[in-house]
Amino acid sequence: IPFITDSGGTASYCCNDETNNNSTSTSSQQSSPTNHYCKQFIGIEISPERVEEARSNIRHAKDMNQIPSHVSIEIICANALDTDVIDYSRATVIFLYLVPRGLRLIKPIVWPKEDEPDSSKDDDSQTSVPSELRECQTGNKKCRRVITYMSPFEDEEYVRKELCHVDHQVGAAWPVYLYHIKK
Repeated sequence: IPFITDSGGTASYCCNDETNNNSTSTSSQQSSPTNHYCKQFIGIEISPERVEEARSNIRHAKDMNQIPSHVSIEIICANALDTDVIDYSRATVIFLYLVPRGLRLIKPIVWPKEDEPDSSKDDDSQTSVPSELRECQTGNKKCRRVITYMSPFEDEEYVRKELCHVDHQVGAAWPVYLYHIKK
């Protein structure tokens, strides 16, 4: 996602998952900002300088047609732990770039309890979503996908782990963890 910065405290999420009926994406294509299944992204960054950098990156990516015109991206300058400002209840996918302590602090906020009601809208159009995303559903019950970069959640089993290669560090590969959390 082009608006994620190198900050040690970035959180972002998307809500209102969207199916893409005209696409036969492979999993490598799904990571491309132009072939995603979310139509609304909200980035949360505590540093005002990083917020401006992210907004600039978004403007540039839109100018270069790297972000589809139907996609909404908002960057909020806030502490991701401040639930008076941030409402995670509609989030279907959450990306976290936090150190282990940050993950411990945010876990009770983004990890719904078993008895917590699902506030997301039911969407019967999920049948055209690729199996990698659909596997998160069990019957009519959906789950939230949480992705962490660099650090895993302690004492939680991830669904998938992949290594992310970055252009600016030749030979480096950083872990990305995927969790499915029942809502």
